[in-house]
Amino acid sequence: MSEQRLIIEMAQGVDLHGRDDTKAARRAVEQALQGASLPIFGTLDVARDTMRVVVHIGVPRPDAVDVDVIASLLPYGTVEVVVEAGGLDVPLAGDVAVMAVAAIEVFLPKR
Repeated sequence: MSEQRLIIEMAQGVDLHGRDDTKAARRAVEQALQGASLPIFGTLDVARDTMRVVVHIGVPRPDAVDVDVIASLLPYGTVEVVVEAGGLDVPLAGDVAVMAVAAIEVFLPKR
């Protein structure tokens, strides 16, 4: 079945004092979700569980991201988390802040 992308929402997240790529990624996804609204489900006869959600994450250490933690942030649909090299390590006075970027795509089957 073919599908169509309905929304793409992007944001960034930062872990200031832990060098935790998962925490920075989680914050980026949470920020993106705060800016997303899907009123289409109220107007169409479509169940929220028919969504396919793809979460793209860019962090300095992709292997350090717990994809299950990220997937659990999405309340509906079938979730796929794709993590790749990106983001930034920002040197601070004696510390490093980790910046992550996230893009969330929502797809529905074409009707």
